[in-house]
Amino acid sequence: MKKNKWLFLNIRLALSSVLLSMLTSFMVHAFMLTLESRQESTFGLTGKITVLTMINGPQEVTETDATYAQNMLKDYIKKQSLSLVYTSVGDGRPEMIVYDPHGFLPWFPRVTDESFDLTTSHAYLFRGTYTENQWSNFAKAPFLPEEVKVSGVIDSPSGTDNLQYARTIGQDPLPSGSYTINTSDPVQIKHIIDLFYQMGFIPQVSKEIPLFTYFVNNPFLVITVLFLVMGLLCIVFDWFLYNQERVREFGIRRRYGALPTNLVRENLIVGMAGLLIGSVIGGILSNLLVAGISQTNRQLFNLQTFTSTAISFAIVILTWSSILYVVIKTNKEVNIDA
Repeated sequence: MKKNKWLFLNIRLALSSVLLSMLTSFMVHAFMLTLESRQESTFGLTGKITVLTMINGPQEVTETDATYAQNMLKDYIKKQSLSLVYTSVGDGRPEMIVYDPHGFLPWFPRVTDESFDLTTSHAYLFRGTYTENQWSNFAKAPFLPEEVKVSGVIDSPSGTDNLQYARTIGQDPLPSGSYTINTSDPVQIKHIIDLFYQMGFIPQVSKEIPLFTYFVNNPFLVITVLFLVMGLLCIVFDWFLYNQERVREFGIRRRYGALPTNLVRENLIVGMAGLLIGSVIGGILSNLLVAGISQTNRQLFNLQTFTSTAISFAIVILTWSSILYVVIKTNKEVNIDA
């Protein structure tokens, strides 16, 4: 009789855990997609990000002053351990300009050789682009300024769209466009804008991309989290009603000396198999479902499956234990003769 009761308990827990594990896996998948999306919009820079869209200002600036301010900008970025990524806007050259003295960008080759000519802009063509094909076949690089030297071919980072290459900062003046910087410190941003002003630019747009705000503003992630919360509430309600039906059993055992913590531990150990099996099955099913919808070949057991299973397993253990403790603790007195 007791075996049947424990079997029924594990089946009930397993079915509930399958649902919760699937919702957890969808949430983890949405989180990873959102994180990848932010990395694309920031070209791989992590941490706090600010995007400055600079346009030509009304101030008159000499070429000497602009060059001096540009060198000051490079020195400041290096001293502050920052990175600067320019992307063309509108009808400008289809290029990226990168200044990454500390190697924060994993896709861009880091210059470590002291003999490297820092006064010359060195370009790395994006593999598979029109410019790279022309360079490979005819040793010509359309869209590339004449004074820029081609130093290699690299894979383009995500989010570059139709951009053809990335190059370092040389002595040629920086163009107007979008500048991504891995800081949102107001003092640093103000100093950088002041240096741009000395180069002849003014900010048209200045926006921060905080990690938390980016997640909160992503509808896909918000919806999956909402579904997970709603699913968890349904499971809490179901498990609470089930354990309310066992109040008499808990009360009798407490009257004969069983401690609430011992009862919780016993029911947790007995139901551990159902919780684990349900979490694993839910993680696998959601992985297969995502692969089917996206029509991609995904490994049955990958990092996302293990992560979602572990998170789901932790949630169901904590939820099951908490409900048991609340029900047992709040229903101490029972009528044994009833």
